[in-house]
Amino acid sequence: MKAFLLKLNSFIRNILLDDVDKPYDKPLPYHRKFGSVERQKKDIKQKRYIEQKQQSGGI
Repeated sequence: MKAFLLKLNSFIRNILLDDVDKPYDKPLPYHRKFGSVERQKKDIKQKRYIEQKQQSGGI
């Protein structure tokens, strides 16, 4: 029974998660700009702008 479940699990994993076991030589696509200082500054400025807009708008 355990062998059947392991085969079933690997079959479903291969269908749904085909990119999971794929080796990458560079950073993952969704982590490319994670540590960028410019992006961090941009995100902080955008967050401050949104907060100021919400606070000045009132209830």
